[in-house]
Amino acid sequence: MELEELFLKKEELPILYKTCFQIPIHPRLLDPCINIDTSIAQKIFPDVAQDWYEDLKKYNPEDKQEKEWIENVFLKEKPVIEKHFNHQIMNFWQDDITIEENGFVNCFSINRNAGGSLYFNKEDFNCQSIGNAYIHFSDEKYKEFKPENEDNLFVYSSHNIDNYPGALFLRNWAIKYMNEVFQKIF
Repeated sequence: MELEELFLKKEELPILYKTCFQIPIHPRLLDPCINIDTSIAQKIFPDVAQDWYEDLKKYNPEDKQEKEWIENVFLKEKPVIEKHFNHQIMNFWQDDITIEENGFVNCFSINRNAGGSLYFNKEDFNCQSIGNAYIHFSDEKYKEFKPENEDNLFVYSSHNIDNYPGALFLRNWAIKYMNEVFQKIF
């Protein structure tokens, strides 16, 4: 499979029911023999913030109260990224990550109290996808992401994602991260 075909696309990984989605993990990224640049996730955070803002402007919830809330809280002004110690902070979220020994990000968190996180633990059944309910890959791409001798794909699982804006940010951050890593590893 060509590199461009490996890239994750937003259309392939829709957000359902406002907060539900999965991000597949290519098995090669879990190889302890590879070395992934640990700074990628934080380097892309400002770009993700801008993309998120543009995507959120296109979101049109049916609920009038939700629409007003999003406009007043998230869309009032463009995201501003400030540095605070080892973190970048965007209005109310920050770039918290944890990494595996090979440099792979196993947790993206925007705020432990409001916003949520994505995590990966190979032993956690929540980090496996059964079928294509949340992942709309071609059969060929699905096979490419399927680990050898496994029935399911490995995926980031969500934790405490409480609204669409948080889900959108985390999904976009993980997609951009994976695509950046693919460019360096493949």
